[in-house]
Amino acid sequence: MTKLEKKLRASLRRLGISEQTVVLVAVSGGADSTALLNALVRLRGRRGSPQRIFAAHLNHLLRGVESEADETFVREMAARCDVPILVEREAIAEHAQAERANLEATARRLRYDFLRRAAQRCGAVALATAHTWDDQVETILMRLLRGSGPAGLRGIHQVVAGEPGLKLIRPLLGVTRAEVLEYCVSYGLGFRTDSSNFSSELTRNRVRHELLPLLRTFNPRFGAALIRTTEQIAEDEDYLSCVAEHLAITDGDGMSLNLGPLRAAHPAIRRRVLRSWLRTARGNLRRIEAVHLAALDRLATCSEGGRYVELPGGWHVTRKAQRLILTQVQDLAVEQAESSPSRQDVIKGSAEARG
Repeated sequence: MTKLEKKLRASLRRLGISEQTVVLVAVSGGADSTALLNALVRLRGRRGSPQRIFAAHLNHLLRGVESEADETFVREMAARCDVPILVEREAIAEHAQAERANLEATARRLRYDFLRRAAQRCGAVALATAHTWDDQVETILMRLLRGSGPAGLRGIHQVVAGEPGLKLIRPLLGVTRAEVLEYCVSYGLGFRTDSSNFSSELTRNRVRHELLPLLRTFNPRFGAALIRTTEQIAEDEDYLSCVAEHLAITDGDGMSLNLGPLRAAHPAIRRRVLRSWLRTARGNLRRIEAVHLAALDRLATCSEGGRYVELPGGWHVTRKAQRLILTQVQDLAVEQAESSPSRQDVIKGSAEARG
């Protein structure tokens, strides 16, 4: 049994996957997803391994002949593995252009939308993607470069609760890319190589091919050191978030936060309370940056009411006595004025608000 298979079996046990679990595997045709599907099929007859396995592939229609060849490869592999497969085709570039959105972000959103639909169609309760240990290192480093806080530096989660009855799992997160390739060689598995993986226009590729090799000249085990550090950060974050939860006291529908318990709180706790409240009341933290949380913290600790902070999406947080109140402004002009967040998303004084 290969290293990958041993690690996969242990991971499945930790994730609570059993013989009765219906698993849908996201398969692109690359080495990682090819190895994951093949290994799950090889383990299919063993105790504790899922017996019902499905595959899913979304053709992004981004690379012409290459994309068509990827789809054909995945269909043929699923047939060899005796695994039912669900395939859809989506013009990702057209969606991104119409929405004036980032191509990678649009592709990811539509891919997971498809995978959720596919899971529902086949009755899967676990959706497995083939993210590896190397993906984890790259993701953490990219988030560090963007200035992510402790929550972001946790990296890729091994399990994420999705829609009711479905969880997203990453059973190869402890497996290195070298171990994936070793597995493919051991069983003579072919796989597809995405030509875009070598484009220097993509940040992840530059991190993978330029930055990481440079960092390893300082410490050959840089990846392990980075993950060890972020695991320690994650433990601290869990504790601090738990403390913050006890101080997040909301009123009525949750749109109002009581500031009384926060008076003596450390700034690290206070900002976690504000972040948690904002995520729950607003529904998400999309486009919320450190500058917004800093402005909210100043608002929470100021001595006078009648002040407010503007947030992306036409949201306002107003200070009234010992409460923060979140409201969404319906005036279209407010949203149109957000073309420069660095200037618009700042704390406003009561005199400016009146005048």
